[in-house]
Order: sequence, then C-alpha cells, then structure tokens
Amino acid sequence: MKKALLRPNLKSARRNGRVKLDEASQLQGQLLATRDYAEAVIEAVPPLLVLDERLRVQTANASFCKAFKISSRQTLKRRVYELGNGQWNIPKLRTLLEKVLPRKSYFKDFEVTHEFEGIGRRTMLLSGRQVDHLQRILLVIEDVTEQRKSQAAMRTSEIRYRRLFEAARDGILILDPSTRKITEANPFMSELLGYRHEELLGKELWEIGLLKDEKANQSAFRQLQKKHFIRYENLPLQNKMGQHHEVEFVSNLYDEDGRKVIQCNIRDITERKRAEEALLAAKNKLGQHALELEKVVEERTSALRETIGELEGFSYSVSHDMRAPLRAMQSFAQFLVDEYGSKLDEQGVNYLLQIMRSALRLDRLIQDVLSYTRVIHAQLPTERVDLDRLVRDIIETFPNGQPIKPEIQIKGTLPEVSGNAALLAQCISNLLTNGTKFVPPGTTPRMEVSAEAVEDASFRIWFKDNGIGIAPENHERIFRLFERIHPSTEFEGTGIGLTIVRKAIQRMGAQVGFDSELGKGSNFWIQLKKG
Repeated sequence: MKKALLRPNLKSARRNGRVKLDEASQLQGQLLATRDYAEAVIEAVPPLLVLDERLRVQTANASFCKAFKISSRQTLKRRVYELGNGQWNIPKLRTLLEKVLPRKSYFKDFEVTHEFEGIGRRTMLLSGRQVDHLQRILLVIEDVTEQRKSQAAMRTSEIRYRRLFEAARDGILILDPSTRKITEANPFMSELLGYRHEELLGKELWEIGLLKDEKANQSAFRQLQKKHFIRYENLPLQNKMGQHHEVEFVSNLYDEDGRKVIQCNIRDITERKRAEEALLAAKNKLGQHALELEKVVEERTSALRETIGELEGFSYSVSHDMRAPLRAMQSFAQFLVDEYGSKLDEQGVNYLLQIMRSALRLDRLIQDVLSYTRVIHAQLPTERVDLDRLVRDIIETFPNGQPIKPEIQIKGTLPEVSGNAALLAQCISNLLTNGTKFVPPGTTPRMEVSAEAVEDASFRIWFKDNGIGIAPENHERIFRLFERIHPSTEFEGTGIGLTIVRKAIQRMGAQVGFDSELGKGSNFWIQLKKG
C-alpha cells in the first residue's frame, strides 16, 4: 500500500528536477549572452578602464590600449597611477578618483591635458562612475586633442577674419538670401555711406543707395540666385549725406554651415576714376601739344635745312671762287721772285716767299673745305671695293713732300670690303698723310697697313705709325673741325683731315677709332663690312 503511494511522488520530483535543470541551463545561457554583449559594448566604446575599489585595473578595452599604446597585459591588476611607468599619475585624476567620486558617485567630462612619453601632449575628457553592487569603477577617457586643435584653429581663423573684416578699406556686407536684408556690415560701410552700424542692419541694398530702386534690387538678387555671382564695374552710389561715389560692386552667394549667405564687397573707386579722367585729359592735352610741337619742329627743321643748304652752297662757292685769285697771287709772287728777284734786297725776297707760303697754306685749307663739303653732299653708291688694289695705288702715287721719304708696308693681302671707293680713297689718303707727317724731326716715317676679321662679318683695317703719339687729354679733340693740337710752325696742316675721315666713315655706315700713347705712335683703324 505504502509503495503504491510513494511511486507518484517520486515521478513528480523527477519531473521538477528536470524542469529546474532546464531553467538553470537557460539562465546560464542568458548570462553568457549578456556577458558577451557587455564585452562587445566595452570594446566598442571610447577608451575605458574598469577599476576595483583599490583602483586596480580589472579591464582595459581595446580602444584604451590602442589610443595610449599599451598592451592589455601591462594594465591588468595594476593601480591606474602605475600605468605606463607612472605616466598616469596625474594630479587631477587622483583628485577625481579619490575625492570627487566617493562623494558624488560619478563625475563627467572633466578636461585634463597631460604629456605622455609615447604619444605626446593629449587633451582628455574624463568621466567616472562608481558601481556599488559590483564594487567597480568605470573610467571613460575621451581623447579630444584633435578636436581642441580644430577648435583653436577655428577660433584663430575667426579672429583673423574678424580683424580683416573690421580693418578692411573695402565695404563688406553680409545678407540673408531669403529676405535680402543686411545682417552684418563692417565699419568702412558706415564710413562710406554715413549710416551707423545699427541703421544698416535690416535694410535692403536699394534702401542705402547701392541699387537704383526695389525693382533693380530684386532683379540683381534673381541674377545672383541663378549665377551665384554678380559684378558691377562702375556703380553710382549716393550716401546718406547726398554725396556721390563711384564703386565696384561684387556679390557672391555661398554656403556657410549648411545655410545660404550673401557677401557683398564694395570698393570706392571715386578717386581712381577722377585720376583716370585727369590722366586721360592730360594725355589728350599732351597729344595736342605733341602735334603742335611736331609741326613747329617740322617747320623749323625745314627752315634750318634751307639755311644750312644756303650756307653750304655759299661756303662751297666762296671756297671755290677764292682759289682763282689765290692762284693768281701765288703766280704773280713767283713771277716777281723769278723776274725781279735780283733787283730786290734780301728782305723783299723774303716778303714774296712769305706771300707764296701763305697762299699755299690757304689753298690747301680751301681744298680741304671743298673735300669736306663733297663728303657731306656726295651721292654714296655702295659697292665691293678691292681694298688691297686701292691702298697700293694710293701708296704708289703718294706725295713725297717730306724731308725723309716714308716707308709704308702692307702686311699680307687686304680684303674686299663694302663701301664707296671715292670716300675710302679720301680716308686712306688722309690717314697715310697724318701717319707719315707727325713724326719726330730726323725720324724716318714708317707705317704698316693690315687687316683682321672681326665679329659681325666685318674687317678692321689698321694704320700703325711710329709717330709722336697723342696724349689722352687730346683724344676727343682730333676729330673736331679745324682742331689743331700742334702749331703750324711744328707740323703743317689745316685741322680738317681727320674730320673728313670720320664724316666719310659715318656716311658709309662704318666705324673709325684709334689707340695712341704719347711718344709711342698711333694705331688708327676703320671697320668695314665684308664685300
């Protein structure tokens, strides 16, 4: 009987035990899932430390290890102040953990800046919470270093922009695109327009004299909304006092933190326009003066040419016509010496000889003047000149009036050049005459004629002598008309020979020059194009 009663109770107990085991298994699974979820959350959040009541690290998540370059093994069971060889022994952190947290059970977003060996100076937001039933402390460290740098850079940029905005000598207006009203204006706009800053705010452009009227204002804004940019080069403006200005107006539509903003830049170009108008007027006036001056110069040049032509004709005529009576004087003086010389005393004969010598010098002077005039007026056909043949012909017929016969040597064969044969013959003859004349008394005149190729497809022809040379202070004088360095009692001459050389060379588009040193002779040269 008793056994029959016990069997149902045993079966019931077994069923209850199986139910409790199932419930326990389910609970364990839930606990494991909760733990995994909590660990996943911990790994996903910013740097986090879980501390026990003695401030020893129980958990350091991956974010903490990565941010502060430390391994999880180096953190576990260590006091937080010992981490990183004591780098976390931060006074503010001690205050928060040891004094603030016990009283309030939590703290949030305390900013701390600290220098770490491996990662440098970092700025962190510290948040902590004490979990009493677990006897744990959660310490969250948010690294805001880059954020603070960005904020500092932004503040610096804003300060600089504000300084530029306020100091700019161009007007700047900020407008709301939806209302077309001014929301900000820099000080120069008040100076230009005569409105106080607060008077400008809330007004449209046409209300402060920038655009003609409300209709023009609306048209400009439609164009700005379409193109995001408008520009007016010469916009008339009337300020509050009725003064008129010319301005350049540029307006841009752009985004600022997700909202549309219009910026207008206004530059006062009144003075520039006045300067441009004055400059244009001055230019026109100068152009008129230039035309008048050109006319005057042309008239005077024509008159001067006519006068010069008359003077040259007169000088040529005088020089030419003077030779006939001069030759007559010379001839009659010679007749007197020849026919009546025996009837005159010595003084009388000397007087006649002096007349003859003076007439001869005057005749030479007239011939040189005529040569100079021919050089000035002669037609100059340019041709190929056989310089070697020309120089040898001149030497063969060279006058031998010197007491000592000159020795003239041609070195090598002279080249063919481009020039005028008549003028070249005159130049060479004059250079040879000068080189053999100006020598010390009793010295045999020696000259060497040579040629060398130089740049620009030219030849330089040298005339080297053993004469007395030319002092440096006289180098500029020798080519002047009628300029004589030595008195005629020492060396005969008219002072025109080298002037003729320079003028002839210039007319052929060639060059002439010399090197000379007193007592060491002279080296004259002429430079001609290749023939």
